[in-house]
Amino acid sequence: METTFALLNFKESLCYIYPPTEPVRYVSSIVALNVHSPNGTGDWHSAKALSDRAYPEKFYIYGENQERNTNHLFGDNGIIDGTDRLNKMGYFPENIPVWLADHPRACVDYLYTAVLQTGSIGRVILDDWFPSDEDKQSVYDLLNQIEPHLNTQEWENLQLWKRKNPIM
Repeated sequence: METTFALLNFKESLCYIYPPTEPVRYVSSIVALNVHSPNGTGDWHSAKALSDRAYPEKFYIYGENQERNTNHLFGDNGIIDGTDRLNKMGYFPENIPVWLADHPRACVDYLYTAVLQTGSIGRVILDDWFPSDEDKQSVYDLLNQIEPHLNTQEWENLQLWKRKNPIM
């Protein structure tokens, strides 16, 4: 009986239930950062972050009609069909395709909502997810795009964050 229950839980975890996504409503933040990237960037807690209901949808679903939305800053730049990446990791979502932010976009989405808008500077640490200077530069490139559109407080928070997360 326990083996059957464990197998059912395992199968459920491989069939992660993402809500329907599209290029304007997509998976981002820490959940997208845990989907493997060919660049070797991102977080390394995939089993936890990708388990069903690890986070409330409002935390990782970004875009149109969502509490968290950076489309006004980026459009669909950095939004990819992540279905194949999830399948290669052993996850087979019911709602496909799964549109998600690539790692630079996911990082900047998270940075914008969790740091720039709140002032909680230590919540996003670039070195944790982007090992090389080139990888870090991809994040800075996106930040350079949004900088002119930030309000004074967001801009000040970004400058402080950059001092704590430099590209060496």
